[in-house]
Amino acid sequence: MRVLFVCLFVVNHVVVQSAQEIKGDNLARELDKVADSVGWSFLQNEYNNLRYRETNIDGQNRVREIAGKIGGRMIEVDNALKRLKEAVEEDQLSSIEAPQDCCVDGHYQENIRFRTQVSEANFCYSKPSYVIGNNIRYPSTKVLEAMKKNLNVKHLQFQYIGLKSGLYINYPATKLTDCDTYDPRFRPYYVSTTTSTPRDVVVVVETSASIRGEYLFEAKHAALTVMESMGVNDRFGLVVFNDIAKTLVGCYENQLVPVTSATKKSMREFLTSQIGEGGANYAAALRKAFMLFKSSTEGFTRDQILLFVTDGGHSGGNPLEVIRDENQALQNRVLINTYGLGTRLSTDDVNLLKNMADQTLNSDSYGYIKRGKIFSNLTSSSLREKMGTFYDDFSVPLSDSPTYTQPYKDFFINESIITCCLPVTLNAAFTGVVCADVLVSELVAEILYLKQDEISYAFIMDGEERTLVHPLLPDPRDVTGKKQDINNIYNFETSGDVFEVINSMKKGLDGSRTLQKSIIETRGQTYFDGDSQRIITANFYWTPIVAPGSNLSLCIVMEQNSDLGKIDALLQPLDDDFLYHRWDLNQWPAPFCKHFSRYATQAKSTVKLTPDAFKEASSYTGITETEVRVRQYKEYLSGDLFTNPGLKASAIQSIRLTYPMERFWTTTSREEAPYLVWRYVATQDGVMRVYPGVRLTDDYDYKLRPWYHRTVSQKSVNVISAPYEDSWGSGRVISLTKTILQGWNGKKIESVIGTDFSLYYFKQMIEDIYPICTNKTKYNCILIDNSGFLVMHPFFIETTSPLEGQIHITYLEGRISRSLISKEIMYTQPCRDTENKKEQITYRVKLPQSSNGIVDSLEGYELRPVVGSNVFVILKQRRLNDEDRCCTSEYFTSPSSIKCGSERCTCLCYEDLPIDECKNEYTNMDGFVPCSPQLPTLRSVSTPEEDKTRNLPTCFPTDCSCRKTERECFRTSGCSWCTSSNEGYLVTGFCDLKEICPSQQCIKDDCSPKCCGPECKQSPQSKGNVGLYVGVAVGVCVLIAIVITVAVFFVRKRNSDELDNPKHNTYLEPTSGIDMTHISTIENDSYHTTPTEQDSYHTIPDSHFDYMNGNSNVRTNMETS
Repeated sequence: MRVLFVCLFVVNHVVVQSAQEIKGDNLARELDKVADSVGWSFLQNEYNNLRYRETNIDGQNRVREIAGKIGGRMIEVDNALKRLKEAVEEDQLSSIEAPQDCCVDGHYQENIRFRTQVSEANFCYSKPSYVIGNNIRYPSTKVLEAMKKNLNVKHLQFQYIGLKSGLYINYPATKLTDCDTYDPRFRPYYVSTTTSTPRDVVVVVETSASIRGEYLFEAKHAALTVMESMGVNDRFGLVVFNDIAKTLVGCYENQLVPVTSATKKSMREFLTSQIGEGGANYAAALRKAFMLFKSSTEGFTRDQILLFVTDGGHSGGNPLEVIRDENQALQNRVLINTYGLGTRLSTDDVNLLKNMADQTLNSDSYGYIKRGKIFSNLTSSSLREKMGTFYDDFSVPLSDSPTYTQPYKDFFINESIITCCLPVTLNAAFTGVVCADVLVSELVAEILYLKQDEISYAFIMDGEERTLVHPLLPDPRDVTGKKQDINNIYNFETSGDVFEVINSMKKGLDGSRTLQKSIIETRGQTYFDGDSQRIITANFYWTPIVAPGSNLSLCIVMEQNSDLGKIDALLQPLDDDFLYHRWDLNQWPAPFCKHFSRYATQAKSTVKLTPDAFKEASSYTGITETEVRVRQYKEYLSGDLFTNPGLKASAIQSIRLTYPMERFWTTTSREEAPYLVWRYVATQDGVMRVYPGVRLTDDYDYKLRPWYHRTVSQKSVNVISAPYEDSWGSGRVISLTKTILQGWNGKKIESVIGTDFSLYYFKQMIEDIYPICTNKTKYNCILIDNSGFLVMHPFFIETTSPLEGQIHITYLEGRISRSLISKEIMYTQPCRDTENKKEQITYRVKLPQSSNGIVDSLEGYELRPVVGSNVFVILKQRRLNDEDRCCTSEYFTSPSSIKCGSERCTCLCYEDLPIDECKNEYTNMDGFVPCSPQLPTLRSVSTPEEDKTRNLPTCFPTDCSCRKTERECFRTSGCSWCTSSNEGYLVTGFCDLKEICPSQQCIKDDCSPKCCGPECKQSPQSKGNVGLYVGVAVGVCVLIAIVITVAVFFVRKRNSDELDNPKHNTYLEPTSGIDMTHISTIENDSYHTTPTEQDSYHTIPDSHFDYMNGNSNVRTNMETS
């Protein structure tokens, strides 16, 4: 009887396979069921039952409110600097005792605010090796107390004092590097404080035969030191000379340039390549230098300085006459300092250099002569100090307003900071500067955490059109981002009529205007998924940011008629609706368990709050969470505490609205979908709920993750991710995510719900939906997403190497890729990557509207859309020599490092963009769409949990050893079908825990099946009898299957003849022509532990569940790094 049962199943399987057609709708229905199993319909129904009230946003008041908060923080910085300045000037450097040396180890502790080890009890000092003497004086404890008091200003980072002597004081004390060479006087923050006027500086360096060796090396070093000290408004030029004078070729030959990373690199390479040879033609060098000054159209408003380095012995014309003729033509605007290097300078050499600095042949009738200084007989060690402090003799404006640098990467935390400085005087003379670093992310927190539905975006620019913050600039929190050279606002604001807005902001005015605006929104990872673009009617509101030293303006951009729906009534607190994710700060309920590598609670979901959940995001970021703080959250949410710990009302609503998901997950979802690895929901208001309850990293923010953006950008569809290796130990998984919409209009996004499940479970699902996929000798079944990335492919199943990222179809399926490109179904989408100064190419896959797919008989494949999702299913006929690739780069190579070729079918890649380095702008601004920046990587620190998970049971019963088939094995999230040993040798497949073989390969030496239940007690003889019975049954079944297969072969032969007819548009016969009523009613194997469920992958509650999905990349959706 059992043999007959099995054989009937084979008949059923074979017949259905011969009649099945690849239709996207079949998979679409199963994906909806997956979404239902994690609770999409359940939660959407919760929101549908809410009552909303429509509210309007006053854009003008909103921009003034945000600008006022940013300006208020800048005023706090100004007050802190003035407090420190007063302390230094009153103290008069009264201490002769040296404080802690920054260059030796001290008693330091890790500090969350400063992201390194510090001592808040002390400051420390450093000085370069060439600063010597016994009469150095230091600040006293009065200055230290002022610095400690400034710690109350939360967005301040390190404070420091840079003195004219080269002494540097740093607070809090910490271990510094490069102490022998670090000189505060050479840093832009110091140099910019010494003037209120931008500078044009030209350095002229002799490279004759007499200046070889150490002297030439130090001359080059000194010139680069001057270049590195230039501020954001300064311009620089470099001339080298021997018998002839040279500049860098190209645009550098006839103009001064801003100091950017690109121009510094070019100048450094040019100077490094110079060798000492020939004579020293002063006159030629001076003419070349003055040619650069003449290129400055704003010379009247700038300080123009020439620094001339030589070791004497000039040849050529009279340099004094050249200075007279050239500088008088410029109204004597140029000041000249001369530097005589070495001991071989003759008296005539020194006199000539002095006369050059005094410009003795020049006439005052052409303008006031700015007499410079001569430094002669300089040693190689003193040249850098003298040249680096070229500004020292000028009149330093003793301003009461701070100067601000442009954003740059901090040495310790690698986040973007700006430095604010004030000049310090002793005895009424300039002595140095007091400075403080400010985290840009803290300064402009309101902009980084704007709610998407309230304001489309915001940006800040200064009076020189430089952009400080913009959504198309790298996020200031990104610890891997690069410094942005090209920051002119017109690179990011490309609407034609925006000129009037920018011009008004430059003047420090406020106003509003309605414009047609193109909005750029990321679709996930910029280099992989690209961006989406939409045209909106937008309202621009702008106002100045008022604070000492500020020339900044803020603009917010809001979609017109974008009303906000708010929940009409507050939901009442429920018992235990909030369990914070920090197991170290609040008591978790038992039972405790191990969910793969994570310490978890099976009883509850846990909640993680991000800065979006707080009224003032800056009050949450960078603050150490404590038990007291977590207790305040819980007590306020439960009604036991009346003082709000800073939570937004909408975040409180989200906590309560998502709480019913916990019961759904612990009952219905857990019972009916044991294959799901994680279940989570993330709201727009900064609330993330996850089951099983686990701890996330403290700075985890899902809005900075690709899966969230990929889902939000594809509203109302199931979003399926490419497979990735779960860093929490659940093996190779796929994510499905989907948006939850507001109930009042169905347009605004409230949250994203998602789940992860095994890639191998997904494979089984596809093979059961499309039985033809089991015929691997003839067909491959492939899934791609709408960016062309492979979601399912035989490679993912066969490879034992880790998946380090997404793989595009062009890497593995050249034949199909070329066909899709030729049919314009897959096409390129370029954007301008301003961070890397390239045109980045990504792909889109899109069928014509109302198309149900394509069939390409020539290339041997068909492609069908999976309705309501972001994926397409492909059935490909296998052919000999099927290894065909468009892209020959290594898998997982970043597209930003792959140069595009000439073929239409190519990798994701980049094209070079023509750029004018000397003007720091693109040669052509027309026709390019800016790229969104890469999503930021935060400085995350994970808490080890190995000690807590040791000896804990798994969170869910797995009984893996009792699951005797691969299909049955993958129906529970904790099991994996082991097919190879840890050395890569094939073994007879068996089911075991995922921690034994997470990707079907054993990671331990013991790679053998375990006994199950009664099997563990059977005698060897009884086991042999069982084996005999099974062998006989299998033999009979195989015989019957052979007969059936032969019959089916003749049927298929007839069908294949018919398929050669061009009338057919699929490889398979349509199901509509088959009478299925006579086929055996044997049900499919259940995807759950019980054998009685119906032939579906999921059993769902009685409701109209409908789901969406979202994805992740190489890591779990809830990991940040």
